[in-house]
Order: sequence, then C-alpha cells, then structure tokens
Amino acid sequence: MENEETKYIQYQLIGLFFTLLTTGIAILITYNQKLGSQKRRKLMTNQESLLLTYFNRIVILLIAILFLYINYRFLSLSKKKGKNLKSEILQIVASLLTILSAIIALYVVTLSSTETIADVENPNI
Repeated sequence: MENEETKYIQYQLIGLFFTLLTTGIAILITYNQKLGSQKRRKLMTNQESLLLTYFNRIVILLIAILFLYINYRFLSLSKKKGKNLKSEILQIVASLLTILSAIIALYVVTLSSTETIADVENPNI
C-alpha cells in the first residue's frame, strides 16, 4: 500500500505543477490586459486572450478532476488501513466543490465571447 500511496502523491505533484502553469497563464493574460488599458502594445489580441483563457479553464477543470480521483483513492487506502475517514471525506467534498466552481468558470468563459478578457479572467472583487 505504501507504493500505491507514493504513486498518488506523485500524481499530486503533477497536478500542482499544472496548477502553477495555469497561474502563470492567468498572470500573462492579466498583464496583457494591463498593457491594453495603458494603451500600450498588447502581447496578444482579445480573441487570443479569450482562447487562452478557455484553454486555461479546461486545464483547471482537469486538475480538479485529478484531485478528486486522488482523494477518492486516498479514501480507499484509508478504509483498507482502518483509519478515521473524516478528513478524506472532507477532501472529497472540497474536490467536488472545486469541480463545480471550475465548471461555472468555464461556462462563464464560454458565454463571454463578446466581453473583454479582463471581465472573464479577473472579475471584480
């Protein structure tokens, strides 16, 4: 079981790497929008930014699904070991909520083809 646990930890590391990648993409899109608002030459067009945002949201959804899978596998391993399952169940609930928010964010991007990319990538807080 220890080897199986190590495998899922490796999957977590891969997911975290892609999380950093999506963060970098979001920073690039935001910087591009900043250039546009300052009337400077942008790195990409609005359409390219929107496509990149769409891609980024899909990757984020896939990462969330990966973490749900990992959390489910850890739940199974904990059951086999006879451990208390409360934290694993809470992790699965958190993963499901993350997937729901990723789906909503992807849906917003799909609807937002006519809006500026800043409205989609960085909503008003």
